[in-house]
Amino acid sequence: MIICFYRQPNSSFFDRLVVFALATFISICFGHSAIAADAKLLTFGEIKRISPRANDEFIRAFLDAEDDFVAAGITTRLRMAHFLAQVMTETGGMRRIDENMNYSFASLMRVFSRKTISEAKAREIAGKPRDIANWVYGNRLGNRGRKTLDGWNYRGSGFIQLTGLTNFRVRGDELGLPLEKNPELARQTREGLQAAIAYWKSRNINAAADDNDVFRVRKLVNGPKAHGLDQTRVWFNQAWTRVFRGKASVGFDRGEILVESGVLDESALFDDILKEGGLLDPDAFEAGGDETAARAEALRQFQRELSLPETGELDENTKLELLDPREWRHLDESDALPARMEGDLDQTVVLQLDAPSTEAADAAPVEPEMGTGASFENSDITAEDLQALERAKGIYPEYEMSLSGPGVTSDDFEPFSVIAPDTRAAVVDTKSFPARAIVQILFRDNTGTQRLCSGTMVSPDTILTAGHCVHSGTTTGQPYSNFRIIPGRNKSAAPFGRCKGRQAFVLSGWVTSLTPEEGRYYDLGAIKLDCEVGTATGWIGVRTLGNGETVETVVQGYAADLDPSGQQWVSEDRIRFLSELKGFYQNDTFGGTSGSPVFAKDMDDTLIGVHTNGLHGGEEPWKSNNAFTRITAERLARIQEWISR
Repeated sequence: MIICFYRQPNSSFFDRLVVFALATFISICFGHSAIAADAKLLTFGEIKRISPRANDEFIRAFLDAEDDFVAAGITTRLRMAHFLAQVMTETGGMRRIDENMNYSFASLMRVFSRKTISEAKAREIAGKPRDIANWVYGNRLGNRGRKTLDGWNYRGSGFIQLTGLTNFRVRGDELGLPLEKNPELARQTREGLQAAIAYWKSRNINAAADDNDVFRVRKLVNGPKAHGLDQTRVWFNQAWTRVFRGKASVGFDRGEILVESGVLDESALFDDILKEGGLLDPDAFEAGGDETAARAEALRQFQRELSLPETGELDENTKLELLDPREWRHLDESDALPARMEGDLDQTVVLQLDAPSTEAADAAPVEPEMGTGASFENSDITAEDLQALERAKGIYPEYEMSLSGPGVTSDDFEPFSVIAPDTRAAVVDTKSFPARAIVQILFRDNTGTQRLCSGTMVSPDTILTAGHCVHSGTTTGQPYSNFRIIPGRNKSAAPFGRCKGRQAFVLSGWVTSLTPEEGRYYDLGAIKLDCEVGTATGWIGVRTLGNGETVETVVQGYAADLDPSGQQWVSEDRIRFLSELKGFYQNDTFGGTSGSPVFAKDMDDTLIGVHTNGLHGGEEPWKSNNAFTRITAERLARIQEWISR
């Protein structure tokens, strides 16, 4: 049975409410919506009405993908309007399905943050799309560095754009397409549309569309910051008012009443776009300001930048360019914060913990050394230390906790770092090498709470560990205090005694990062001791990890969740993904394991990384893997520097 209603375009809100109630009743009785047999959800001309400059080939692909849309449940006006609004936002009105990386110098300086590109670099690469892509994307989203072509090869592609090697790999796995090996596939019309539909379906975005929740739809497509939201609102408004509002014969949607009752001021949205793009000063609209003059000047600046006629008016050409993805794709909330020096993120920052020793440690090569193995006859942990250890808890970096909600701390954070099945095994003999060179670190955080981490002896008096085991990170963070280091701890035994930390080092990227997410690439630090216990325990070697290495991985350290407490645990897996600065695996870890050495299975006397975090966030490879800070040539030089101090 097919039931259809026709609603006059100028019907009152009450009339629409009655229609909506009837439609809801029909939806409950007969399914989500009642659809006329001969009704078309979308036609060629209707897409042109929404975006007159849409590419004809892309439109035909849309119309040919009817079965794909049905399979994904995109079968109602509201769902299709939201899907289309996202596609228009991502492709600049369905004009191109690969990201336009051709920026002028002025656009580079306005659109990108100073932590991404300096003025000198912008002048060097302006107008060179390949160079720009490799620079701005080279170190992000799983790409393997600015010296590779990954930034260009894995630039934004598709109708809902994939960006970065990791996303190409994950979406390729979803579709059964080799997008990582052949990224050009994502820039093919049919495959690009398939990827967009698969993305939409896998994240159940239909549910947000049914509620007409534009913000939630945008977050599900773009991520927590929902960049491009104002552009999406403009496109959705055009799609609904120009096409879908008048297609009552296609069926009713439970969110339609929400659409019709909303009032959209398109000019205000374009003002917001101008403000967010740094073109219009928000203070210009304060009481007494000349809004018209400020807006006209902002538009002229934008038109000059894009070589458009400088009319100072919001004409159709200017609107279309303001809706282009370049105006939102690289926006960074931290850009308004103080800028930081570039190229200096793997340098050393020294943190004084206690009174410095008058004796400087001799430089030692980063080669493994077994030490004498001499342990104390009375190896019991002191009562004071044992009491503190029993109260202590693991610590997690802020970047791992940040997506769990505001105000989450290490005490109430629920980690997802044991990836079932739990394969950790206890280390029984910690007097043997290399177990005796792996240490438990006890310290107080900024609230005075006792915390635990792991670390590795890399010289007679130097411990290598995670940056977040030394300092809370970012420009607003603080160093921790009262460090006590127990090598080879085995429950209540401390066979090599304990030492105190007198000085610490971290990579400058850890403490000068403006956000926790940025800092996670620089989570590495070290502690200098007030003793040379390494002469007895020996120390672990340190080497770089090559780009082509796919080694089996071993993580060995002190996990805080297993009984008996105070015991080393070891877990094995393999490298699942390697980026320029981080490595990803599924070794089982927990709070307290932070700072543990990461070995290649066939070489357990030399580490290749330092464990830092469990899986978190909404982007791959972070959301599916635990991670370690990778040892690069630059970082190896820093470690040698820390050892020699």
